[in-house]
Amino acid sequence: MQQEVLSILGLLHDVSNNYQGASLVLNQIIDGAYGQSLEEIKPLLIALQQTNERGVSLIQSERTAFFELNPATMEQFDMLSFLQTTYSRFKPIAQYHSLNLHYETQLTYKHGTQVRGDSISIDRMLCNLVTNAIKYTLTGDIFLRLLNQEDDLIIEIEDTGCGIAAEQISNIFIPLWRAPNSNLLHQSGMGLGLYIALCVAHTHGLRISVNSVVRQGTKFTIIFPYKDNGVYGVDGRMLPKSPKQVGSRSSEVGVRKSEVFSLKRFEAPNFNHGERSELW
Repeated sequence: MQQEVLSILGLLHDVSNNYQGASLVLNQIIDGAYGQSLEEIKPLLIALQQTNERGVSLIQSERTAFFELNPATMEQFDMLSFLQTTYSRFKPIAQYHSLNLHYETQLTYKHGTQVRGDSISIDRMLCNLVTNAIKYTLTGDIFLRLLNQEDDLIIEIEDTGCGIAAEQISNIFIPLWRAPNSNLLHQSGMGLGLYIALCVAHTHGLRISVNSVVRQGTKFTIIFPYKDNGVYGVDGRMLPKSPKQVGSRSSEVGVRKSEVFSLKRFEAPNFNHGERSELW
């Protein structure tokens, strides 16, 4: 029952964020922020169309259970162009908030950029991370990057926002948990975005690391481990996993405090209102 409730809340959360973004883009068009001619506003119209299509896909897919894989929904796609679409959708939203959104790529990739997985779920993971970056950045820049780290394929989402206190990093993936400074920043939300991102990453055999410095910014890194067949993400050996598995966490200490969450063994925690799980 708990997972069913979280699945429904998660869908409402993502659909709400999607159409809030569409509303911002539409308001910019109405206000003439990018001009009056069709040629001038065409990029905004494309972004609006993409946002609307994403909302329809979320609703029609009936894939509310973001913490498990359905073999029938697996597909192969190019992450390079996939992130380009993500960038195009969020650029006008970032501009509305007076932020600069950048998409940085490499000239070549060692094993290409093909990924196999549930594209709607992976889109939910990325959109929640970019939305959070915009939400908690008052001024400055947000960077969306697709890189190689040795053989692995890496997505980075970095902002110059308020950052996360070291003592809070272990809590940020707990469902319905919100940072104490959320109210100070006048940011509303359900506290589900990062939980959804972590669950999607887990089901696809990915890893997430978090580096953050208060008042300097936060960087989320999504690691797609290299597979022998040259396609990242889900392979034929990965059967659908039950979320009732054990999770683990390790930490790295350097210039920044880093929390690395292992997603191959993850359990959606049992929790009560106001309770913090030590699982993370």
